[in-house]
This record gives sequence, structure tokens and C-alpha cells, in this order.
Amino acid sequence: MQKSTLSILMLLVGFFGFSQNFKQLIETSKVNLSKENSTAAKAKLTADLAWYYCYVNVDSALVYGEKSLGFSKQTKNDTLVGQSLNDLSTVHFVRGNYPTAIDYARKSLVYRKKLKDTAGIASLYNKMGNNFNKTNVLDSTIYYYLKARDYYYKVNDSFSSVKIESNIAATYYLSGNHKKALEYLIPSILYFQSKNLKRELSNSYITKGNIFLSKNDTLVAIDAYKQAAKQAEESKNYVGWASALNNLSTIYNGLNSIEESTNYIKKAIEIRESIGALGDLESAKLTLAINNFTLGNIKESKEELLKIKSHFIKTDANEKLQNLYETLMLIYAVENKRDSLNFYSKQYKQTLNTNLSESNLKYSQEIEAKYETEKKENEILEQKATIAENNLRINKKNTQLTGLAVLVVVLTLLGYLLFKQQKLKNEQLKKESQLKEALVKIETQNKLQEQRLRISRDLHDNIGAQLTFIISSIENLQFGFKITNEKLTDKLLGISNFTKETISELRDTIWAMNKNAISLEDLQSRISNFIDKAKLSSSGIQFEFMMDESIKKDIEFNSVRGMNIYRIIQEAVNNALKYADATAIAVNVKHEGSKLQFKVTDNGKGFEKESAKSGNGLNNMKKRADEIDAHFEIESKPGNGTVLTLVC
Repeated sequence: MQKSTLSILMLLVGFFGFSQNFKQLIETSKVNLSKENSTAAKAKLTADLAWYYCYVNVDSALVYGEKSLGFSKQTKNDTLVGQSLNDLSTVHFVRGNYPTAIDYARKSLVYRKKLKDTAGIASLYNKMGNNFNKTNVLDSTIYYYLKARDYYYKVNDSFSSVKIESNIAATYYLSGNHKKALEYLIPSILYFQSKNLKRELSNSYITKGNIFLSKNDTLVAIDAYKQAAKQAEESKNYVGWASALNNLSTIYNGLNSIEESTNYIKKAIEIRESIGALGDLESAKLTLAINNFTLGNIKESKEELLKIKSHFIKTDANEKLQNLYETLMLIYAVENKRDSLNFYSKQYKQTLNTNLSESNLKYSQEIEAKYETEKKENEILEQKATIAENNLRINKKNTQLTGLAVLVVVLTLLGYLLFKQQKLKNEQLKKESQLKEALVKIETQNKLQEQRLRISRDLHDNIGAQLTFIISSIENLQFGFKITNEKLTDKLLGISNFTKETISELRDTIWAMNKNAISLEDLQSRISNFIDKAKLSSSGIQFEFMMDESIKKDIEFNSVRGMNIYRIIQEAVNNALKYADATAIAVNVKHEGSKLQFKVTDNGKGFEKESAKSGNGLNNMKKRADEIDAHFEIESKPGNGTVLTLVC
């Protein structure tokens, strides 16, 4: 059973907390809006409508959210603009447009930091954690959750802090750390039960079901999902309700109870269509299409798969595409359409290579199980053919009495039928051999990927933990022994900072290890995260990251090449921060012929290249560029800043 087939939208629907009659609130707000002349009041009312419609119809929520932003900008009131941007982030999260939701949250964060709205900032940190979780950027997810939780701890807001810890538990589940996930989850469930918070309790039960399903404890998982569905239905948590039903459908599919699975997924689709939750609606339709294939509804299954394929391609949902391509591959095998079978076999292998999670190995085992089922069906057909062949022989014996002429006709006909039958058998054996070879290759790739993932986890859990222990020990020395020697304090601080940088470098290395290929979009996201962290630690410095719009983001580098490009840019920015006294740093990416040009520019004090000593940083950048056969150049003069150019 794969994690990818589980709907985990419950992670991170913290904003669904009202229990009022939303339709009544909507009607009241619309009446008030029709009577209102003040632009500021219109901004507030349309913002309220956007919020209420999140529970009823997400398309309408988007319309009112954009109207609210328009009115807010007319008022030039930073509080209203920040709130409108925040509401639009929420709407896009429910719609499944996670990158857009992150963009609106960051824009809202600018206004709330300007207003020093600490509560609003904490809420946005929580939203950003939700969205990063959805895009599987787990390090950013934990980072923003902890920032939000620390604020709620500070103001003694137990409800909000426990709810975030419930989300942290779900994030640890996604990373495969089930023990850590349960440490956070169990206290959260007990708290929600004590307060009779059914909406939050339903989300926590879904996480519990996911964890125990991953541990192959199906009975506990089913019970948890059914409790989640009950609590979600009673609290009108439509998102969580649909998620629980979706997961129950997945389990019953695995138990080969296809009709029961189909009933659950149809109900989940009905709920998601009613609230416009497009992000998970297509996933539910995928599950229904797979069930239809298993039930023998080949035509319905294929039509639905071809309709939803573009959505998963557009959203880069590789695990969902694996399920989709696998089912299409089996459909075209049944239909004996070789060209389509070969095409989707290649598409399936390509998506599989991009997914390094542990679920890939389990997924390939599911393919083998389905393949074995199909193989048994083929064996039954062969047995039927053998029976038919025996019947022909009996008929031949009976016809011998009619004379030699009839015998010759029967023998000729029999020979022709045997020839055709053998030809069909040979073609079937050839196809089976091709499928076996493909599955062997997939299994080998999965084992290699599993080994790489195990190594990266060892690095994270062992070396990362040791480095964290060093930092903790240094801080204990500083505060426990009250060291007054300034030189010793500076030395300890230097060791602590160096260790923290080492942890950051280790995370980057693990990130690169976990990828066969690094897309330009991955690289852009990583550089953006690095620049965001640099902004937080370097006040007064203006950062800029620009990428030519004509560049296609699906460009891919191998992991070594992508990591070296990232390291060179990282080193250039760090040099500008540490040595150049720069007030502005810019990273630009554009085309240079058939290659890409990465340029890092700062307005710092510069240096004389001829007289400057080549330090480790500069030498390392040159060596990295040589390693990937890239053009590397630095232009700098005292007082005129520095420009680093990398073309590859």
C-alpha cells in the first residue's frame, strides 16, 4: 500500500474552525455589501465572503478574495491589504494551488511585518508550513511550523500550539519517522478529546490512520479513518471527511474489496466537488478510475484517466502519474495496443525515476501483484485454448468415418488452427518477457534508490544528531559555567556557528543525494530558500533573485551538476555577505546561446584580482566549475563591486 495513494489533505487545514451556519453568514454579508458605500467596509465584507465561501464553494471564494484585494488597495490601508492577501492564500490552498498560496502568504507577510502584527505573522508561518508540506518541502515545513508554535507557546495559546504539533506529527509521518510522529500525535489527540474539538480530532485521527497503515496495521488504520470520518461529518469538516473516505477507499482497494472501495471514493468525490477542492478531487478520480479497471470497466477507466492526466502533469504529481501510467499500461496490454503500451511503459519508468520515496518499492510490488493476476488470467485462457484443441482432436476422430477426403479437410483445418494458436502464444510470451524485463529494471532501480535514501537518513539521523549535540554542549558550557573569558566565549561561539553551517551544508548534500536529477525549478526553489534565510540573518542588505521568463523550468541537471551550481552561487553570496560589505546582492539567470548563465552581482568594496590571494572559497568555486565543465569568471575592482559569471 503506497503513501501516495493516501489522501493527506487533513494536514494542515488549521483554518477550518468555525461551526456557524456559513450559508446564513454569506446571505447576511451579501445584503450588507449591497447597502455599503465605504470602500474600506466593502473590503472587509468581501474578505468575510471569501472566507465563508471556503467552506461552501471555493470558486466563489476566489472571486470575492480578488474583489477584496482590489478594494483594499484602493484604501491604501496596509492592514486591509495584508488581510486580503492572507485570505487569497487560504483560498488557493483549498483549491490545491500551493505555489500560488505560498506567494500570497509571502506578500501578506511583508505587510504584517511592517505593521509588527506578531499574531498575524505566526498565522502566516503556519500557513506557509501547510503549503510547503503539500509540495513535499519538509525542511521548510518544519521550519515554519516551529516558528509559529514558538509564538503560541509564548502567549500561552495551548489550542494553537497543540494544533501545530498535530501538523508536525503528520510531517514526521511523511518523512518516515513514525516514532517521532506518534510522540507528537498522541498528546494532541488526548487534548482534542478533552476539549471535544471534533474538527481537529478528525484531522489527528487521519494522521493516526496513515501512520498505522504504513506500519501494515490495517485494522487500527481502518478504525482510525472511520473515527475521523464520523468526527469530520459531525463538525462539518468537509475536507477532512473526504480525506478519511478517500483513505478508506484505498485500504479496501488493497484488500480487493473493490465495490466497497468504490462506494467510499464516490462519496469523497461528491464532497470535494461540492466544495470545489480541486487539489484532491483529481486524486480521488484517479482512485475511482483504477477501481473501474479492476472491476472490468475498461472503457470508463481509460476515459477518466485520459481526462485527469493533464492535471497531474501540470502539477508535477509524479506519484499520482505513476499510478495513472501503470493503469493505462495495463489497459493497453489488455487491448493489445503495442504502441500505446510501449509509450506508457516509458512514461511510467520516467516518473518512477523522479520519485525517491520508500513507497516506490512497495508500488513496484503492487505492479507485480497486478501483473501476476493478469498472468493467471492468461494461463486460464491458455487452458481454455487447450480444451478447445482437445475437442478438435475428438472431432477429427469422429470425422475419420466419413472418408479419406473429409479427413484431409479436417487435418488441414486443424493444422491451420494450431499454427495460429502457436503464433498467438509466441506473441504473448514475447510480451510477457518484455514486461518481466521492465519490472526487473524497475525493481533494481528501486533498490538503488532505497539504498541512497537509507544513506541520506543515516547522515541526517546520526551525523546531524551529533552536530546538534555539539551545539547544545557549547551552549550548555556558555550558560552553565558562566564563562567570562571573552576570547574563550568568542571561540565557542565560532565553533557553534561553524557547526550550524555544517548542518546546513549536510542538509543540502542530503537534498542532492535524494535526487537522480535536479530540475531548474528545484534549483530555483533551493536558491530562493537560501536567499530567504540570508535575508533573515542580514538586515539592511537588499537581495534580488531574477530568472528570465523565457527559460523553461523543466530543464534538468544531474545531481552532481545541480549541486555544484548551487554551491558556487551559495559561496558567491556568502563571500559578498562576509567580505564585500555589500548593501545589494542580485542573482540572475538567463540564456546564453544554448546554455544557461548564472550571474551573482554585489555592490561591495570589490578587490584587485591580480593582487588578491586565492582563498579556499575562490579555489573551490573554480574546481566545482571545472568539475562540471562550466565557464567560470570573476570581474572585480576596488570600489566597484564584484560580478561572478557561471555558464553551463
